[in-house]
Amino acid sequence: MKIKLFPLSIVAYPNKYIPLHIFEDRYKKLITESVRDHSEFGIIYQDKKGLANIGCTVLVKNILNQYSDGRMDILCVGRRIFKLNKNFLIDGLTIGDINYLPDLYPIPASLFEPLKEKYLKIIITMGKVEDLINHISKTTTFELLEMIQLPTVIEQELITLTSEESRAKVLNKIFSSVLDQVSSVKGIKKFTS
Repeated sequence: MKIKLFPLSIVAYPNKYIPLHIFEDRYKKLITESVRDHSEFGIIYQDKKGLANIGCTVLVKNILNQYSDGRMDILCVGRRIFKLNKNFLIDGLTIGDINYLPDLYPIPASLFEPLKEKYLKIIITMGKVEDLINHISKTTTFELLEMIQLPTVIEQELITLTSEESRAKVLNKIFSSVLDQVSSVKGIKKFTS
């Protein structure tokens, strides 16, 4: 399958909200077509070494601002993870020959619920309790990243993993580390108070 790509130094993944400022003509055209056709395009991580081989499609959720010169601020949401088989340029736009990776399947509650509990502890510690019902109802590992900013290299690693179980194991280590750090900071504050 062929899809238009937007190479960036960020990682998209399912359910992630991504704000973008669009100013290049080729991407203005891409976004205009995507909105008009209600079609997805791919965001794929790019660094000095080139394009990653795994990316994620996104859909434009909102046009936040549209300027008189055609620039726009948009909000996209991640949809489906894909593998990039090869890419080529057409009119300055990167086109990818891709295959979608399998959809996310629920993992056993015995693995997911303890991970979600750690996530909830983290967001409660951060004071992000306004939408607690939304956080309690999450069912996939990617949804548990909504309030947590990870380094790009870790986000890219997470989208390359082929199962929810593998992602849950990585996130479990990360969440445990965050909670340990929060615990030690609280201990320091308690000791110095």
